[in-house]
Amino acid sequence: MKLSSNTITRAALVGASGLALALAFPKFNVNLLAWVAFVPLFHAVEGEPLKRVFGWAWLQGLVCYVFSLYWIEITLHHFAGVHQAIATLPMLLLAGVMALYAAVAIWAAEFISRKRRISLVITAPVAWAAVEWIRSFFPIGFPWNLLGESAYRMLDLVQFAEFTGTYGVSALIMLFNVVLFVVVFRRETRRVQMLALSVLTVLMVAAEGFGIWRVHQMDKAPANGSLRIAMVQGDIPQSIKWNPNYLTESVKVYFDQTALAARQGVDLVVWPEAAAAFLFQPHDEYPAEFAGDAAYRKALLELAHNMDVPILFGAPALGTENGELGFYNRAYLVSAQGKVAGYYDKIQLVPFGEYVPLKSVLGFFVNRVVHGFGDMFPGRTQTIFQVKGAKLGVLICYESLFPNLTRLAVKKGADILLNITNDAWYGRSSAPYQLLAMAAMRAIETKVPIVRVANTGISAVILPTGKITAPTPLFKRGTEIEDVKWRPERTVYTLVGDAFAEICFVLMMAGLILAFMWPRKLKPLEARVEEILSRNGKTGKRAAVN
Repeated sequence: MKLSSNTITRAALVGASGLALALAFPKFNVNLLAWVAFVPLFHAVEGEPLKRVFGWAWLQGLVCYVFSLYWIEITLHHFAGVHQAIATLPMLLLAGVMALYAAVAIWAAEFISRKRRISLVITAPVAWAAVEWIRSFFPIGFPWNLLGESAYRMLDLVQFAEFTGTYGVSALIMLFNVVLFVVVFRRETRRVQMLALSVLTVLMVAAEGFGIWRVHQMDKAPANGSLRIAMVQGDIPQSIKWNPNYLTESVKVYFDQTALAARQGVDLVVWPEAAAAFLFQPHDEYPAEFAGDAAYRKALLELAHNMDVPILFGAPALGTENGELGFYNRAYLVSAQGKVAGYYDKIQLVPFGEYVPLKSVLGFFVNRVVHGFGDMFPGRTQTIFQVKGAKLGVLICYESLFPNLTRLAVKKGADILLNITNDAWYGRSSAPYQLLAMAAMRAIETKVPIVRVANTGISAVILPTGKITAPTPLFKRGTEIEDVKWRPERTVYTLVGDAFAEICFVLMMAGLILAFMWPRKLKPLEARVEEILSRNGKTGKRAAVN
């Protein structure tokens, strides 16, 4: 089938749009591209039937997510031993699924706009924020690279996320794109163009002004307390991490680093996710086949007691649920007296890594990426630890992607969030940088500092303003000691959650229902204008025809 020049042009615009959006995220970090990336897409879908709008938007999303999620192939090939050609398939599948969300958002915005004669300036930001919110929990929950997270370095501009969550920042970026499109290409009437530009200007100035004031206010506000935290980056290669022949050597790395930190007078030592690569049971009860792990447990408790310092660390734990044997991805706090003070089980497990979604359907066809411990059980509730007057919440790895999960930990009382993770899976790809950026937005939403401790990096302290401090290099062993201050403050987002995104969802659904049930009919003159414009491959009113 021969493609027309018009189709080729549209495809080029859509591809450029997807690539520009991907480059806006780490580690490319050309952040300003997110503010213009959708303009080529809107230009490409103009005048196209709605089913083609969906297809073009899906293609844009596919291009974006292939460049954003390429690290999946690295993880599967280099660390899970999957053949390179086969390892590419799950990456393409996930990118295709993620692209469906982009397609739904753009299609819904165009559908409502065309059927109800409502400006795209209104429908696109609302639909995009609504669909991003859905992506955080349905069908499996994978809110990777929300549009607003591309602005994580624009600290003055994005502080209003403490009211709307990152979804509000996403809506603002989409609004900027649409207004730029209608103004530059003279879509809509002159009146609508000027009104849209005025509203956008007011919102941008208000956001920037509030952000400048808020960052200054947070920097000058007195702290309620401070905790001296040692972040241990063990840099244990993934290839040997679970090899029992290297267990003693790996444990010694963390023991030595902890002893070194304790001599410098710290309040808490934090190890990464699964740093204790052995079963750590809370009550020293081990099956016979895991009896050897009990000795490592005893040594860790003695370390905390001898060094007189509490240690928070990640370790797997054995358990049973409904008569089935399984494991937990767990964070433990051991007190300075060498006692287990409490633990937290990871709630948001990694799909296809720590569990198989819809196991009765997909379990026969899909193997987990992570082998060695069997199925993981999810945790049920968040745990708030206490160390020297500070209340600590824990996010294990992937959990830092979820705005609502993070804010619930803060709402429950956390003064400081500890994000322990093992990013060795991703090599030197963009994934560790993207995870750090997403964690930074969680700090902005909740105005709570986040201490990120990673096996191979990037470890860092993220201030309540989202500023990333003390970042460690990738794949470098060592311990970073930082004084982390906190303030007794709870943001609107912490208190009301995803209300902004939920309102957007309700508005989008109402718009879709109205568009399906009661589309607005054009007046005879408007219909004639639409007919003329559609012949030229264009839609919408021009200032010249008014």
